[in-house]
Amino acid sequence: MHGGSNYCYSPVFTKGEGYIWIDYCSDNTAKARYDVFQRISYNINNTWLCITAPETVVKGEETWNYVNLRPCTINDPLQRWIVKDNSFWTANGRYRLKDTNWYGYISRNSGDRYDHTLNSSMDDWIKTVAIPGNISIQTSIAWDLQTTEGNERYFIRWGSSNKNTTPLYYNPESGHIAQYDPSSGLLNCMYSKMTDKYDWNWVKWGKCSDAPIKKDNPAFWNVFFETDKEGAITDYKGNVLRVTRYGLNWGVAYTVKPSYLEKDTTHSPTSLFVIDKDLLDWTRYTYSNLGKTDQYCPAGNKESLVRKRVKRNLNLPSDFQLTREWIQRLYEIARSSISRAIPCR
Repeated sequence: MHGGSNYCYSPVFTKGEGYIWIDYCSDNTAKARYDVFQRISYNINNTWLCITAPETVVKGEETWNYVNLRPCTINDPLQRWIVKDNSFWTANGRYRLKDTNWYGYISRNSGDRYDHTLNSSMDDWIKTVAIPGNISIQTSIAWDLQTTEGNERYFIRWGSSNKNTTPLYYNPESGHIAQYDPSSGLLNCMYSKMTDKYDWNWVKWGKCSDAPIKKDNPAFWNVFFETDKEGAITDYKGNVLRVTRYGLNWGVAYTVKPSYLEKDTTHSPTSLFVIDKDLLDWTRYTYSNLGKTDQYCPAGNKESLVRKRVKRNLNLPSDFQLTREWIQRLYEIARSSISRAIPCR
């Protein structure tokens, strides 16, 4: 309710961004889902987008700002909303969802207009423990370059690499690695162009969605880990993702046949990538619960055993089912940034 009248939150894309518009309710209004991760999500063109609080306000860098639509993830606290006093508040309970000029926003000043109150017809909707539309994880994929001035880190993005952190979205169910276009609400996924007749080929980026795909698909990627921070990524055929660190096509991603790796030395390429801790935690958590982890605590303190390389596949097995038990486990991950790994003694 707003000003004594009933309205609905409606996603809208304008001026290069996705916003929440306060609109009249109708049969054509986009349907929202309030899921087990406390996310308010919309399925737009088969892509799940969530109402996301502005980080600048939550961190105290701005007094107010609009909420935006971003790809739903299980590890973004800015997408968590609680119901307090029959209204939506950020997960920390400090900032109430309001509107100004009919666009949703949050403010550090609780007296700012206009406050919203949920209509009583929404009671069952709030109480329903809805299954999440997706379980994507926000991450970045970085690679390191040693220079005379020290280590420099670059982040893979659509068509290049950059020193600025680029958020990417990894979907364990579809294997997608995607970058988000806020002006359209669409995902652009990384696709492998490798065929048997090539030793290597550049990747391409193209439109995709959260719709299920077969694993035998150029947009499906496997992620493995070589250390606690670095990993390797392969396409659906096992070709290895790499970037060149010098030359004309510096920082551009491509794939190489495993049999060609020893010959692929031009411009000092690398296959080792640094990803976010949340994706590492996902790997440990899923495989410990699925009973397929090959991590172990070595007997004694033998260096040769401690340093043994462990390789993990991040993709879900074909028989995986998103049960209520799994939803509860994922909910615990989303609410906590603390690793629960048991240290070796």
